[in-house]
Amino acid sequence: MDIQQLRYFVAVAGELHFGRAAERLHVTSSPLSRRIRELEKELGKDLFDRGYHQVELTAFGRAFLEPARDVLARFDALADLAAGPVAVAPAVRVGATPLAPTQVLDLVLETFARVSPGIELPVSLEPSAGLLALLAAHRLDIAVVHLPVDAPGLESLALAEYSFAIAMRADDPLAGRARLTLGDLADRQMLLTSFKVHPLVMKGLRDHLREGGVTRIREMPHSDVVQIAAHITHSRALSLITPSTIAGRVLAESGLVLVPLDDPDLHFRLGVVWPAGAAERGGPLASVITTLRERATDPLTIL
Repeated sequence: MDIQQLRYFVAVAGELHFGRAAERLHVTSSPLSRRIRELEKELGKDLFDRGYHQVELTAFGRAFLEPARDVLARFDALADLAAGPVAVAPAVRVGATPLAPTQVLDLVLETFARVSPGIELPVSLEPSAGLLALLAAHRLDIAVVHLPVDAPGLESLALAEYSFAIAMRADDPLAGRARLTLGDLADRQMLLTSFKVHPLVMKGLRDHLREGGVTRIREMPHSDVVQIAAHITHSRALSLITPSTIAGRVLAESGLVLVPLDDPDLHFRLGVVWPAGAAERGGPLASVITTLRERATDPLTIL
């Protein structure tokens, strides 16, 4: 096992696509794939499930990822030793889900900048379920996630909520509508991103859709917005999306139409989660949590 293999593995795990990882590393796909196969052979376990159109981490790959990232960070930090001792700024490790609008993460980072200037704020991007695991393992100090959470030992604070639109082809019979209800979607197939991103929240979403008559629900094995766009284009399926997210912008730029969903009972809540007791221990994190609690009296509504 060598550091290049770990760097290749972490890049593919971040992209879940060998071609994009190779571009990011400025190598070709063939040696990248070969080195990872060599690493898997040495470990005696597969790191990835390789499908025809998708790549997913295995359970072992998910467990291997954070230690590999930690080794890489420590290795890359060795180069700084040549410059001699330097002052190390205090850091608060922040996580955020890339599957939600960015306004809450912006609010958290801006609050740190105002309340505790000079703090280093390394940000990790993972689905909510992954962030909760990192918090439980004390690898993060605070994270922006979908709510609610039912993980013991964590405290949470709701800061915003947002509603949905329906993504479809431009020639879909529903594309000209100003708004849609669940009743309009009853006979259509609905694509939902992987339930692994946050099982509790996604179960609530699925149950609400079924109660509203939307029963042809297809759970995707991933959260790859490009793959979702391709499925909509080729199968004429529909998908729930939030226009203000990166995924919403990608779908709109793909030529798909986003029609608002008129359902006041269907919305996602977004907030911050941190280890229990952190707000009482003092320091920058405690100051920011106190400020965010004051801000939570006027939650954001994200369109």
